[in-house]
Amino acid sequence: MKSITAYRSKAMVLLLLVLPALFLSACSVVSRDIRRDAAPDITFESLKPDAAPYEGETVILGGYILETANLAEQTRILVLQAPLSLRGEPKARDRSGGRFVVLYDGFLDPEVYKRERKLTVAGEVMGTEPTRINGHEYPLPVLKPLEIHLWREHEHPGRYYYYDPFYPWPDPHFRFRPYPYYFW
Repeated sequence: MKSITAYRSKAMVLLLLVLPALFLSACSVVSRDIRRDAAPDITFESLKPDAAPYEGETVILGGYILETANLAEQTRILVLQAPLSLRGEPKARDRSGGRFVVLYDGFLDPEVYKRERKLTVAGEVMGTEPTRINGHEYPLPVLKPLEIHLWREHEHPGRYYYYDPFYPWPDPHFRFRPYPYYFW
């Protein structure tokens, strides 16, 4: 007969192995089917010089919107690439590898998809678009999006909110602070 501690240790091992996998798979902003189809070995650094060998492949990229322009039948979004976190959210823009273009079939409002917003795109590589930036030739990888996730804007950039789990009841130490608490 096995002891209770043996069962508890097996349960703990199972929780430690299963819960992180469930948590990470549930936190991604891109659907499971597209994540499965995406090629994880294709990085932005490999697309940047020449995206032609990867045409038709599905990739997941993200970054910060630089410009949104509506054309006759589509919307062109110029994005400053940034590495993605495990959730798929773009990290700091100073770690950027360059720029890429998203060509969306249809209309996207430029006031919603405006400059400095974070964007994660799962899309098909369409090739490279040559452009000039300050007199230099610069190839831009072009994506046709399958999914686009626009990240929420923060109401108070640079401020961190404090969550008080006992909010409805008075807090004797901070009795007169308004809710939600935030710090600069």
